Amino acid sequence: MTVKPTYEELEVRIKSLEKEADLRLSLGEKDKTARKNYTRFLKFLPYPVLIRDEKGLVTYLNPAFTHTFGWTLEELKGKKGRQYIPEPLEDELSNRIMDLPPKKNVIKLNTKRLTREGKILNVSMRVGIERNKKNQPTSMIIVLRDVTMEKRIKRIQNTMNRISQVLPQYPELNKIMQYVSVEIKELLGTEGANVILLDESRKEFYFLSVVHDDPGTQERIKKIRFPVDELISGQVVKTGNPVIMTSLPDDHRLHQNRDKKIGHKVKNVMVVPLRTKEHIIGTITADNKKEGEFDKTDLEILNTIAASVALSIENAGVSEKLRKANEELKGLNAAKDKMISHLAHELKTPVAILLSSFKILSRKLDLLPEKNWEPTMDRIHRNLDRILGIEDEVYDIVEKKSFIHENIFSLIFEQCEDTMEALIAEEIGERGVIAKVRTRLDDIFSSRDLVVQKVYLNQFVENRIEQLAPLFAHRDVNASVRLKASAPIRMPLDPLKKTIDGLIRNAVENTPDGGKIEILVHARGKGVEFIVQDQGVGLTQEAQRRIFEGFFTPQATLNYSSKRPYDFGAGGKGADLLRMKIFSERHHFKIKMTSKRCSRLSKDTDICPGSIEACTKKTDPPCDGHTTVSVIFPFSKTLKQT
Repeated sequence: MTVKPTYEELEVRIKSLEKEADLRLSLGEKDKTARKNYTRFLKFLPYPVLIRDEKGLVTYLNPAFTHTFGWTLEELKGKKGRQYIPEPLEDELSNRIMDLPPKKNVIKLNTKRLTREGKILNVSMRVGIERNKKNQPTSMIIVLRDVTMEKRIKRIQNTMNRISQVLPQYPELNKIMQYVSVEIKELLGTEGANVILLDESRKEFYFLSVVHDDPGTQERIKKIRFPVDELISGQVVKTGNPVIMTSLPDDHRLHQNRDKKIGHKVKNVMVVPLRTKEHIIGTITADNKKEGEFDKTDLEILNTIAASVALSIENAGVSEKLRKANEELKGLNAAKDKMISHLAHELKTPVAILLSSFKILSRKLDLLPEKNWEPTMDRIHRNLDRILGIEDEVYDIVEKKSFIHENIFSLIFEQCEDTMEALIAEEIGERGVIAKVRTRLDDIFSSRDLVVQKVYLNQFVENRIEQLAPLFAHRDVNASVRLKASAPIRMPLDPLKKTIDGLIRNAVENTPDGGKIEILVHARGKGVEFIVQDQGVGLTQEAQRRIFEGFFTPQATLNYSSKRPYDFGAGGKGADLLRMKIFSERHHFKIKMTSKRCSRLSKDTDICPGSIEACTKKTDPPCDGHTTVSVIFPFSKTLKQT
């Protein structure tokens, strides 16, 4: 027997049902709102989205998918939707899903997809997998991102970086262009890429570099020359405008002739000019693009590469001219050295004879008062010594080790020694003179033997100062000397002596009376430093730049023809400092000079009075010129004996 509920119980149940109905209605509305928001989110998502059900059929795709690939939801809904998958990749995703571990529901994949027009896009794909109670894959949501341009830009950047880094490394133009052509071909995805130059004299094009998939075609093209009007490059050179031809007509005579010559059909081509500052010198071409068509990005790439290539070709032309000029200069320099060496030696013999003759003449003039002839003879000796000094400097600069004259004289002397000794003894009654003759001939014609020796520089400089001091004793120049002992150096004595003597003499000659010079020797780093500083007139900026060039004199009107060595402003022949610079390169020491021109000698034509006292009587500015020469010789342990 069923017991009927009471009114109160019915009222409670009704209220409970009403609450349940309200709750279900509320959940339904929320679910409807959630679905609506989800659809709106997918609609406005900027990345293509595609949803498949458990049967693999398309149930949804968003507007971004249509915008990227071209297909609409109406066209693909309820279908497999394989139209946008390249044929070789149709099973790629299903195979990845089968290999997916049971607990993993997300796949990341870089692959390719097709647009409705057949264009291949590189895409980055994320796939979310739904699973049933048996953990088997059912439906899926696929989110794609078109990375074609991103990859293309990265590939372009890498190519341009490689080209910019490699261009300076290739010394030969052909190798540079061959490398660039390979990069263009790979970057643009073409069958061929060429650098074509214009031979203006013959009005022809020739191929500087050729790269092609077919080696036979590549070799044929390298050997062919085309008249300017037989290639599209002729139009590009004439107008200066690049050309893109996505398809070339088969029946055009110009294209037929070209294809016949190269044994290869050009289906599409892009040509850009090679432009220098002055004119267009040729073109770069890329032909037969393998995927898709040439576009504006391809054109921008090739134009950018063309700018670098044109600069390299121009630089290579300049370098070739410089190389030829340098070879010519080397030949002229060798001829100059040979001429100077020959003239230097030709001076040696007559000057030596003149010196000997004047010695004989001096002895015969002893009967006359010295005041009548000594100044003239002194002037003659001084200028002959000057000529010998020039010869000596030139010898050191050119560094010819020996002369043929030495061998000739030695041979003659050895064969005729007894006869010559008898004749000399007969005439002057002195048998010992033959030894003096041999010594004199050896002194004139023998080559220098530059034997490397161990030298303590402080002792060597001290000895040289003692030898030189009498030569400038007539000058009112105070020499301050500070010579500190140090480890030895290794050098031949002859160039060391000439370097030390020359710097001391230059300092004395450039210091007015009443001034001073400082001579220092001390250890510095891994070597010994020799410093000579004078309180002299100093050098102009131009003179400092050119002082080591050779045969340059800052005081052109003052030289040894009018003054004695060590006199103020005696000047020089201009080769002394060049000789020291060459010594530094041969014997591995360093020489440098710093100088300040005296403020009172602002012009090159201004002349110092030659005396500090005479100068200080003038008004400002003060006498403040100075020159410092530093020479650093490495210690013996760091210098190899040569």
